[in-house]
Amino acid sequence: MAESVRALGARHSVRIYSMCQEQSHHSPQFKALLIHGAYPQSVPIHVSLSVAQCERALLISPSRQSLIRDLGSCDDGWLRSSSGLGTISSISSRVRIFYPPTPKHVVALLSLLRCRDDDNATDATEPKVTVDSAPSLLILHEPSAYFLDDQIQCASTLSSYLLLVAHARAIAEYFSSRKSNPARSTSLLVFDSRLDQLKLPLFRAPSELAFDAQQERDNNLRPEAVLPAAKRYFDKVGTFQGRSLRMNVS
Repeated sequence: MAESVRALGARHSVRIYSMCQEQSHHSPQFKALLIHGAYPQSVPIHVSLSVAQCERALLISPSRQSLIRDLGSCDDGWLRSSSGLGTISSISSRVRIFYPPTPKHVVALLSLLRCRDDDNATDATEPKVTVDSAPSLLILHEPSAYFLDDQIQCASTLSSYLLLVAHARAIAEYFSSRKSNPARSTSLLVFDSRLDQLKLPLFRAPSELAFDAQQERDNNLRPEAVLPAAKRYFDKVGTFQGRSLRMNVS
């Protein structure tokens, strides 16, 4: 019998999160892991729910509606049957989800996130982006979704995507330094199923072209694959091919 989506998602989730939990005296196997390709859409949720009892997870996704739709279409019977149970609700309370609608909102969120034990936190600190304890797991879910519509208008560039990853790595380092972090380290996981297809220009088109207009447009707006540049920001990269997950060390 073919392996169920639930079993497939759970198996890969255990493999992924076990690397987060391999602390080795507070030195995890990786600081940043990229998962791309056609992974089961329930895997990020399974990984989030796998955090230890004393730990927290934080997930950033472009759209609540899209996340629910993807979970509903992945045919994960366990999520449908167990998500409403009291035990699962208790576990899910340790997972906090944000839905910033644009790349600018993502950058603002990652810049403003703070822990209550931060010595620099004040009464003016925004409570909506303040967490009681630092998460041991930070998940950036489907960041390519922010740029897919922009490919035609070329409103974003390759560095726009990389900026999200850089900010995510910076806040993961901040969380790792906090006394409230029970794991004493925060791992960053980026799940991006469409990163393989994402192409963005290196530069934005100038508003006024001083030279040959068509030549300048051709030079500035030629799209480049984002994946090769994005890989450099991660310690490990996992690629889903069919029902298999292949891990590579960057």
